[in-house]
Amino acid sequence: MLSIAITGANSGIGLRAARALAAAGHHVLALCRDPDRGRAALADINAHAAHPADLIQADLSAPGSIKAAAEQLAETTGHLDVLINNSAVFDQTLRTPLFTADGHELFWAVNHLGPFLLTAHLSRLLAAADNPRVINVASKGLISMPRIRIRFGQLDDPSWYSPTRAYYHAKLAQIMTTFTLAEKAGGNLETTCVRVPAVRLDPDRVAAMPWLARTLYAPKNRMAVPAERLGETYARLATWDGNLPGPYVDEDLRPVRGPAFAYDEAARERLWSVSQAATGDPAWAW
Repeated sequence: MLSIAITGANSGIGLRAARALAAAGHHVLALCRDPDRGRAALADINAHAAHPADLIQADLSAPGSIKAAAEQLAETTGHLDVLINNSAVFDQTLRTPLFTADGHELFWAVNHLGPFLLTAHLSRLLAAADNPRVINVASKGLISMPRIRIRFGQLDDPSWYSPTRAYYHAKLAQIMTTFTLAEKAGGNLETTCVRVPAVRLDPDRVAAMPWLARTLYAPKNRMAVPAERLGETYARLATWDGNLPGPYVDEDLRPVRGPAFAYDEAARERLWSVSQAATGDPAWAW
């Protein structure tokens, strides 16, 4: 039985992966921002679980919440075999940026800084496992942006913001962090990043959209990949026997290439330094 933490486990891919892994007998730690939605998801997960899952409340936009979640997780399990940084925000109706209490643009905070800090806080639990793994998540949309670069001086600049720009820069950062973390762990941690295609949204998320957005999104949603399929991808990676298939893989677990900037060693090291500074210089086990 593996101990597996999944962020954003209350809906979409995260919920499907949590269901599959709990049904297979693994100890799932479901990290969710909203307590009510989290409790509903936990009941769903445990309805068919061979081992009961646990709920951990975590708001990835708030460092204090992330630290509290890591502490609660440490009280629940003595080690962590797998961390799946699944949770993300991508609301294209946010035409003006929102900022966290720490002054970071919301997409950058939730989609990159939050997972970065959570991984740091959980690194000692991961180091206590025999074969620990971290699974990060990027987007297939980056294929259309082969020349994308991290704009280090503009990440929290409102004049530079657009929902698409902010989202994809955070997803590029997730690929880069995946590579750097493996290097810094020196063979003591396996990491991979999943290139997720467009995924069919749950009905409740579609219903919550403004009417125009819902109408425009309907054709794309019909053609999107079911969340169940990507949940299976996560579950296969979490329980993969032997070395993971690659540092960056598609939904079928085939190794793929990311944007060229992801392979710039100096840029990756700068991103790590920027992320460390933005999250309060957290300590790592490696």
